[in-house]
Formats: sequence, C-alpha cells, structure tokens
Amino acid sequence: MAERIPGIDVARYQGEPDWGAVRGAGYAFTYIKATEGIGYVSPTLDAQLAGARGAGMVTGLYHFARPDTNSPQQDAADFAAQLARLNSSAAGNLPPCLDMETDAPNLGGWVKGFIDAVRGHTGRHEIVVYASTSWFQSKLAPETWVDPGVFLWVAHYGRPPGEPGYLTDRVAIHQHASDGKVPGIAGDTDLNVSLVPLEVLTGAGAPPPPPPPPPQETYVVQPGDTLSEIGQKLGVDWREIARVNGIADPDLIYVGQVLKIPR
Repeated sequence: MAERIPGIDVARYQGEPDWGAVRGAGYAFTYIKATEGIGYVSPTLDAQLAGARGAGMVTGLYHFARPDTNSPQQDAADFAAQLARLNSSAAGNLPPCLDMETDAPNLGGWVKGFIDAVRGHTGRHEIVVYASTSWFQSKLAPETWVDPGVFLWVAHYGRPPGEPGYLTDRVAIHQHASDGKVPGIAGDTDLNVSLVPLEVLTGAGAPPPPPPPPPQETYVVQPGDTLSEIGQKLGVDWREIARVNGIADPDLIYVGQVLKIPR
C-alpha cells in the first residue's frame, strides 16, 4: 500500500499559521504559494516559510501559472528569483511546483517550457506539476513533458485520500479536500497526502547531482539581448542557436529564456 503522509498547502488566505500546532496535528509537509504570473509575490511568503521551517515541516514553494498572459520563460524567471532568494530549490526542499489552473492554447507546450526554464535557472531536476484530474486527462498532454524528474500533484476532492481519479506512477501527491480544518489555521485549508516517502521528493539521501554542464551549453537571455549579439558574444552562428532552440522568429526571445548553445 502506498504511503499516506498528510500535508497542507497555503497562500495568503491562511495568514500566518501556528505552525507548531499544524505540525503537532500530524501534518508533515507544506507547499507555500510564492508567485503568480509576473511581478506578484505572495505577501505572506516569507513569514509562512520561516514559520513552517521553524516547526520542522518539509517545505516547498509553488508558482501559480498565467499562460494566458505570459510566456513560460517569463513566469519561470520570476519564480526562480524567489526560489533563489529563499534557498528553496536545493535538495532537501520539496521540488519547485507549477500550479496549472488558468486556461490557454497549447498548455502542454507551456508546461514543458516552464519545466525546462526552471531547471535551467535552479539546476534542480525534480519538478512538481499540480492540476486537477480532468486537466491532466484533457488539457495538459502530460505524455509530452513527463519524465523521470517530474512528479504530479493531483487535485480531486470527494475521493479517498491517495486515490485520485488520475493515477500513474508519476503521481506523488493527492489534494483530497479544500475545506480542511487544521489546528493552528483559521478558515479552510487544502488537505493533501503524499503517496511516496518525502525523501523521494526532497532528494534527501540521494547521490549528489551530476556536475552542472559547462557554462557555454546554456545561456539565460538578459535585458537588451538579441540573438545575433548572443551568437557574437559566444562565438556561435545565431542561426544555429535559433535552429537548436526551435525559434522560428529570431526577434521573439524573452528575458529569462534559457537557450541551448550548440558546441
């Protein structure tokens, strides 16, 4: 039988919980909302993270995606900045998480772009993607981006904890209620169970990651960059950079975009 480790997730609506009471009630882990789209940082992020860490919770940060208004590279760059500031992407933390609830065309391609960009920024291979059963089944095309480093977090209420309607070998967390009553938190709180030991998610006890690739293998687009200037700087034909990265229009590159640089 799979593990059933209780956890919660919080955003500004949960204010500043009494994390000692939360931990004392048996909740072992929490995901905390960090960012949404571009330019929004949750006002409760720092206090919630410090409190949860102080109470011995296993913690991770999530980003609420805005594929309707932004490129995945733009969203990922904003999220990665907070992960770096709070030292929340390294092994020992729950993997960075993408929260998919906003509709737009080609969501599968957007998710793939976000995963690649966050990995490029953080060096952390493990990523969690959150969505509902129906979205995994009909909107997100997970077969196009799930790999051995991707874990899925499925929201499906009204079913037994650990038994969402979408269940594959990559599903690690089930959000089974949105109206939980948790000691130390006023109001409703999302309830979750992890189906795998938390060490699987945090990478604790895992072998050290392979060394990062040489710096020339990827390049993060900076403000004011053009493809031709990047090529000139790195001594690579810009057309080759465009080809390797599938860039049809050389004028369409984004700050924060992680470009593969051919040797």
